[in-house]
Amino acid sequence: MAKDNDLFDGTGLKADLSPMIDLVFLLLIFFMVAANIITFPKDPNVIIPVASDSKVPKLVEGRVVVNIYVDGTIKDIAGNVLSLDELEMRMSQTKVQNANTRLHLRAHKDVPYKHIQDVSRASAAGGVPTVIFSTYQVSN
Repeated sequence: MAKDNDLFDGTGLKADLSPMIDLVFLLLIFFMVAANIITFPKDPNVIIPVASDSKVPKLVEGRVVVNIYVDGTIKDIAGNVLSLDELEMRMSQTKVQNANTRLHLRAHKDVPYKHIQDVSRASAAGGVPTVIFSTYQVSN
């Protein structure tokens, strides 16, 4: 007949933590990859200006990213050239799909303000008056 103390003598089952550690590393890799997917590609030909006071917007969802090049060319994130009328139409179509649509404007630092103003007006005419201007933050 077995003693009652045999159940608690320390020679019973041991917990194997290696599957849990593997799972933690897999989750870590998943979230690192997912965080990179949320960001958008940046065109290296668009050198954005430096601002003395800027904030990093928290919400990435609902942005329509538009690049303005030195010569005034307007391109979307895929590199397709857009006219102001096409931009206005795209903004109105996107606004129908997502009410929180915002224009994320990446203008080259040497672009004349007139081009930036024209793009902002086309976006507003398409129903999206909110514009996020890309700038580099100056670190103190």
